[in-house]
Amino acid sequence: MHKFLKSIGFSKYNTVMKIRELRQDVMENASRKEVYPLNEEESFFCYEKDYGECFGLCLIKVGVSEEDSDIDSFFPYVKGFNYLFNDKIEVDACSDREGYYGICDDNNIGIPMIFFVNNPLEYRMRKIFHGEEDLNCVTLSGLGDQACVLLPIEKDEDQKKFERKRNELRNDMINEAKAGNLEAMEQLTLEDMATFTKANIRSKHIDIFTIVSSYFMPHTVECDKYSVLAEIVDVAELKNKKTGEELYYLSLNCNSIEFEVLINKKNMLGIPMKGRRFKGHVWMQGQMDAV
Repeated sequence: MHKFLKSIGFSKYNTVMKIRELRQDVMENASRKEVYPLNEEESFFCYEKDYGECFGLCLIKVGVSEEDSDIDSFFPYVKGFNYLFNDKIEVDACSDREGYYGICDDNNIGIPMIFFVNNPLEYRMRKIFHGEEDLNCVTLSGLGDQACVLLPIEKDEDQKKFERKRNELRNDMINEAKAGNLEAMEQLTLEDMATFTKANIRSKHIDIFTIVSSYFMPHTVECDKYSVLAEIVDVAELKNKKTGEELYYLSLNCNSIEFEVLINKKNMLGIPMKGRRFKGHVWMQGQMDAV
């Protein structure tokens, strides 16, 4: 996770000694500290340190006491503000450390989206007090690695309305296909083939990014890393309180899914503005909840 420290303004913290210094700062000056008993002998110690309005570092230790415990995980986080309601959210525990992955199946994306749960203690406490209740809400966010800004595709209001209507009809058809409707499956297959053929022909004469307005697809072998092309809905400039590095906090819309991405200005090529497009690699995170 050290690769994404630069996303929250720690681009110069790339050595063992520097990382150790950060960990010590989080433990000694934590904005929030929680303790949760794992069993009769060990406890789960969670420290969070805010280095900006909506981002910071989280450190988790497991052991007998706060002094007699080992660091289990250490990661940067960013908080989002747009709720995504979905009744098909699943959570699975990490096999190598204390943490969780969330899985959200949304028709607008087209694939099950996997994200790192950045509020593991809250989720664990909710699980204890509320049992295995159905989680139906997640606030998505992400940390950007390398990214650039693309100009938007010009569309009039009628084209936008047509696209929204087409997406609604496609989502209905996907739901039918998931329910076992063979006719819907066949229709979706034919539409995908036709779209691929049209795009293939047009791409020989037109730049691909004037054809494809947005996408959300896996990047690398890590399940929660994605390559994203999305419309920029809003832009805010933030600063890391410790290092002074300047960051972009972007609200993005990708296939009707809204989420926030934090990225270091040094890693963004171009100037982001509302209406333009973000193209980059993102580590997806999410805060789990039930309403």
